[in-house]
Amino acid sequence: MLSASSISYSLILLMLTRRIITRSNFYAVAFQPTSSFNIIRSSSCINHQHVHGMANSNHHIMRRQHFSSLKSTTETQTTNNYMPDENGNEYDWDKILPFQKNTHNSVKIVVPDEEPTSNDDLFDVDTFHNKLEATISTALQLKKTALWITIPMSRARLIEEASKSGFIFHHAEGHAATLSKWLLDGVESRIPTYATHQVGVGAVVINSKNEILCVREKRNNYRKWKIPGGLAELGEDLDIAVIREVYEETGIKCRFTSVLGVRHTHGSQFNRSDLYFVCRLEPIPINDDGDVPLPVPQEGEIEATCWVDFKEYRDMVYSEDPKVGHPMMKHIIKIVEQSVDNDIQKTIVSSVVPGRKPSPVYHAAIQSESS
Repeated sequence: MLSASSISYSLILLMLTRRIITRSNFYAVAFQPTSSFNIIRSSSCINHQHVHGMANSNHHIMRRQHFSSLKSTTETQTTNNYMPDENGNEYDWDKILPFQKNTHNSVKIVVPDEEPTSNDDLFDVDTFHNKLEATISTALQLKKTALWITIPMSRARLIEEASKSGFIFHHAEGHAATLSKWLLDGVESRIPTYATHQVGVGAVVINSKNEILCVREKRNNYRKWKIPGGLAELGEDLDIAVIREVYEETGIKCRFTSVLGVRHTHGSQFNRSDLYFVCRLEPIPINDDGDVPLPVPQEGEIEATCWVDFKEYRDMVYSEDPKVGHPMMKHIIKIVEQSVDNDIQKTIVSSVVPGRKPSPVYHAAIQSESS
């Protein structure tokens, strides 16, 4: 028959082989990139009093499932097994919310979309506020500058609890809202405003007959004709965006040549600023004679589209009549009539940021290459 001490020793070995290490008075679960979770040992020695914690092992196995349901977590974003405080003690992960490393010396909490089926909910609304306050204290001890929290619509009631702790809306996208809290008292917040600009594109497309492709929208027509274009989508390069917009609005396939100019305005939709890139495109002919098809207006958006004689369009934008002329397009047409060699060119360059893909750089024409 085994002695009590032998049983205790055997239990401890079992716990270690399951990557579980006891901690005096409580168990604390830390989130790891591999979605495995260690129960962290404090600096105090293991003794027989810890053995009683084995009765709660099922409780912590369920907690693993809740942590593993956290989304948008990568190895570089995730916290280590634990983060010791300034005195070298480890945090009680049962009393704070799991958080991830984030950019610019901040940390982030991601609330999972679905509530767990068991009663062991890490983000239970009744305990959420106290845990959030404890997490704020932890972030301050770690000398973090900001704390972020992303909350899905399905758990929107947590937003009110977060607001009680001083969190404010930063942005919302899809089915989730992201809130932020600046942690440095006496220091002005350096959290940037979300999406300060939108990017628009317009296309000057001229065919072999010296006709410019124009459209008239179903609404908000400030002039008789305008060049086709629209907003670039998230993650879409300028050349791809402008080719897509021309094809959607007119059915004309084109190839990108260059950028003619950029207009920067403020107070656009959603009170954002706007960067509008006017590009030079070439229509792709349908035969060896250089013929291009007749444009077809986009249903629901475009009232009419056609190839307009370039001189007619030029006279319109050059008009001194404030209800006819177009000052910005007047400048663009001046550039169009110059050599394409003077346009803003596109060059694909590699990034110095590890893991970032090569990206286009738009620049003035380079007259001569220097070694």
